[in-house]
Amino acid sequence: MQIAIHLGAHCTDEDLILKTLSENGALLLQHSVAIPAAGKARPAIRKALQGGGNLVPGMGNPLMQELLEETEADRLILSYEGFLGVYAKVLSGRSIYSDAAKRTQMLRDIFLGQDVSFHLAMRNPATFVPALFEASSATDFNAFLSGHDLSQITWSEPITQIRAACPDVPLTIWCNEDLPLIWPDVLHGVAGIDAKMKGEDAILRQIMTPAGFRRFENYIRDNPTPDQSTWRKVVTAFLGKYADEAAVAPDIALPGWSEEMIAGLSDLYERDVARLRSMDDLTFIVP
Repeated sequence: MQIAIHLGAHCTDEDLILKTLSENGALLLQHSVAIPAAGKARPAIRKALQGGGNLVPGMGNPLMQELLEETEADRLILSYEGFLGVYAKVLSGRSIYSDAAKRTQMLRDIFLGQDVSFHLAMRNPATFVPALFEASSATDFNAFLSGHDLSQITWSEPITQIRAACPDVPLTIWCNEDLPLIWPDVLHGVAGIDAKMKGEDAILRQIMTPAGFRRFENYIRDNPTPDQSTWRKVVTAFLGKYADEAAVAPDIALPGWSEEMIAGLSDLYERDVARLRSMDDLTFIVP
């Protein structure tokens, strides 16, 4: 069985991938794809991980039986931003997700004998770190950073660790900033199907003004796009006119988070992304 594991990361799609795919549950089942409810899947996986992954291979694996129940499927989708660690642990190492290798190995190992794949979104540290702080229970930003060298934050480090730890597991990555233009590609990649799904514009609904999104819906209805390239051009044009600035570029009011800091981290991120795009042992979804 194929096991597609969406690893997050934190503060990227905010479970929208899971919600959108779940809304297509009936369609997915027609294609032999199962997506168990988060309330059932996450505790079951947590219990299996705590057990050290000592599970039998194949469909006799009790975790597989619990996740699937009586569902007949060839592919299982799991999604959780906490798979790589809790909020408090994201910045606990030299870079980010210092336990990425260990945790992905454990995830792979609890699905012995299955065809596992990982799917991961990245985000610019200039907005990722403030979003982590806002989502955490921390109240002091400087204490939250705990002396962390922000210039050392790269996605290539945990991703390289994941590839080294799980060379047998295909890895697909993308930039969260590109999500408005690649949302359908991400959905189809995680689901493993090409069929058109409901919610292929869900991310646009979140980042456009209500009036702008209605105009977009009407335009697409009256002018169906022949391919993804044309669709992206239309989306780009509508975002240029109707993007909700508060959703696309929220203000960051944190001590020391200056324009210079944002520019510096953004430059590091762009170079890091370029490095990752040159790697040939992963799939990088781009517009």
